[in-house]
Amino acid sequence: MGMNCDRIYTNIEVCTQPVGAYMSVNLFDFKLISLSVLLMSLISGSPIQAETCRGLKVIGGEGTSVRKTVSPISTLITRNNWNTDFAVPGGRAFNRYVVTILPENNANYDIKLNFKYSDNTAIEFFNQNNVAVRAKKPFKITAEPPTQSDPFQVNVFVGGISAIGNTYTVSVLACQ
Repeated sequence: MGMNCDRIYTNIEVCTQPVGAYMSVNLFDFKLISLSVLLMSLISGSPIQAETCRGLKVIGGEGTSVRKTVSPISTLITRNNWNTDFAVPGGRAFNRYVVTILPENNANYDIKLNFKYSDNTAIEFFNQNNVAVRAKKPFKITAEPPTQSDPFQVNVFVGGISAIGNTYTVSVLACQ
């Protein structure tokens, strides 16, 4: 059992991974993989650098993840809880963001993701309705912000009529 990824645009990849999945690599394969990575690095002239990722803080909440049960649709007097914003720390340029939705049960969600900017603009980088997710299997969406673009928030919309009453946990990583 491994990660299942689909590239839906040139810079966006959607991945699901079964809980408890692992990869088994014997010592020979590990040495071969390590040697291949080293050779590719030497050929390209680029040093090997580990990517650093950090969890973004939930705005209006505590910590770097939030557990939600999808509320009914908004009315004139009530609001839904389908949007969650995550704060991107200033002074750093992140080149990749990973949104992880971990559903507690099988459900279909409408999912939209946006980079939000301090000038009140937003760039949508994912928009799909009726996305089938499976209980306890992470649904991951990876995206790169447009060049020369540093968002100050990542907005995650998870909801939909068919999702009402379903529970999930959402988090966002920013990587550099």
